[in-house]
Amino acid sequence: MIRLRHLIPTALLINLSVAGAIVLSLAIWAPAQGRKVGRSESKAERKDIKETVKADSKDDKERRKEDLKALKEERKEDRKDLKEERKDLKEDRKADSKDEKERRKTKPEVVKERRKEDLKALKEERKEDRKDLKEDRKDLKEDKKARSKALKERKK
Repeated sequence: MIRLRHLIPTALLINLSVAGAIVLSLAIWAPAQGRKVGRSESKAERKDIKETVKADSKDDKERRKEDLKALKEERKEDRKDLKEERKDLKEDRKADSKDEKERRKTKPEVVKERRKEDLKALKEERKEDRKDLKEDRKDLKEDKKARSKALKERKK
């Protein structure tokens, strides 16, 4: 290396060390300036982009607001429908209960009517049986009279 120093002039070595220092300093400054270097937009373009983002954000907010409003309206309608369904169900139950009461009420009446009819028929049967029994007794009495008459006539 010592031999190379003799071949390379001193000014060149100084220039090389200065150049190395410059390269190192640029390497240190490059990341900091890299952000600025990446921005080739003008101030007006940045402003337009910022306004666009702001408008998009505002539109999103409005859209979410409208969606929320629509959802609230839908829920309101659902609650209204549910309330109507409950009301209809309650009315149906009430009607069913009324029908059941009527059915229960008519059932004993039907049984009572049937019993009345059965009782009437039974009374009629008894009446007819008594009438038949009376006629049988009458016939027996007549037969008895006829026999006793026939016995009396035979004895004579």
